[in-house]
Amino acid sequence: MNGLALVASCVIGLAVTGCASNPDPRDDPDYLRWVAFRSIVGKENLLLRWRRDQMPLKVHVMQAPEGLFDQPADVHEAILDGILNWSDVIETGVPTFTFVQDPGDADIPVVWEEEPVGGFSVAQCVYHINIEQHRFGVSRILMTGRWAGDRVASKEEIYRVMLHEMGHALGLAGHSPNDNDIMGRRGIRWMERPGITLRDRTTMRLLYERPIGTRMSGAKRESYR
Repeated sequence: MNGLALVASCVIGLAVTGCASNPDPRDDPDYLRWVAFRSIVGKENLLLRWRRDQMPLKVHVMQAPEGLFDQPADVHEAILDGILNWSDVIETGVPTFTFVQDPGDADIPVVWEEEPVGGFSVAQCVYHINIEQHRFGVSRILMTGRWAGDRVASKEEIYRVMLHEMGHALGLAGHSPNDNDIMGRRGIRWMERPGITLRDRTTMRLLYERPIGTRMSGAKRESYR
């Protein structure tokens, strides 16, 4: 399997809980078992992420299409905030980011689609990985800026969607079963106080503490309701 492209978004994803003995995964201190990548060959569930020596990650952010937003500069700033607010969440210097002008130089290009396609809303993270070779990368974060029904997202919604998609881009392949977390599937649209929660931080820290390619026994799919 070479150059497998996977999508993680509020529509498509894989997922994980921390403490299997707890009957309600929303109360677990982390959701690591909900965020493993699943190999088609062998059906193993593996943790993939960036290496520490790849920091700072290079990010290119394309300007939004003309006429989509009333205040495009504010929206652009919201996108940058959604990226930078993950800085140092794991430890000092991990992750960190630097912005580049050429999308070809970027580890994580953030690009715009003129018209929503494929059934996703606002944004989605598209991976470029090889699970069997433990190779991790991000093809792009694809933005539409619109919800289903063609409603243009607000600046605040753009911010928390970008915060969510950057969690995917850092290696969280699925979603938290708790919608209070920024990595919850359904919470980002209406969260009153959006931000990275303690569970988000703990899960990301656990991901980066484990070797790349760690097998996750008891990994979960997004079947919890």
